[in-house]
Amino acid sequence: MEHNMNGELIRNQRLYDMANQIADNLIHGRDEADTVDEVASHIRRFWSLDMKESLFDAVGSEALNPIANSAAEKLAIDYRK
Repeated sequence: MEHNMNGELIRNQRLYDMANQIADNLIHGRDEADTVDEVASHIRRFWSLDMKESLFDAVGSEALNPIANSAAEKLAIDYRK
């Protein structure tokens, strides 16, 4: 059981890092609101539902940069209605 928990933590951290990298890569030449929309759109199209659910668990934490956090919040509202 302990091994699975560690594996899940590592997986989740990789997802958070990917979301942060997407945000960092997309911010160039855009304002913050457009970047949030673009990050959310990318994650909506390319991430599986279980990946998104793991990302939603990080909303409001230190794991996500402000752009990734805002995109995750936006998606969580759409998916958790």
